[in-house]
Amino acid sequence: MNRLTVADYINNRGSYLANGRSSAGNAAQKAARNEALAKKIDELVDSGMSRSEAKSEADRWIKTQAALHDPDQIAGGFPKNVTGVGDFGINSSIGAQWKDKIATVDNVVDEIVRTTPYEDLNKIYLNVKLQY
Repeated sequence: MNRLTVADYINNRGSYLANGRSSAGNAAQKAARNEALAKKIDELVDSGMSRSEAKSEADRWIKTQAALHDPDQIAGGFPKNVTGVGDFGINSSIGAQWKDKIATVDNVVDEIVRTTPYEDLNKIYLNVKLQY
């Protein structure tokens, strides 16, 4: 998140609030899933499975995986910035936690926008430290 400028955050977060999850990231998500699936098949074949067994096992595994954005789209992340795949349940749990935290970030960014010339917003990076 701290690699985003205030301008990036405003644009991405605003788009998320107006439209929900972006369809622009669908191709990136599909590519990440396909790459992860191919790597899993190779890993399983290398461990001694036949190619058909590895494909079946990898197909079951990929159904438990979700595309990961860094940061999540709800937190102002770029829709096309898919960093890989991870456990669906864990990703969903992390995503759900943003609902309680993101208002604080929005409020700080709103204050920066009110007190900073517009042309400087693309030079200022977020400096967020999340605490439990």
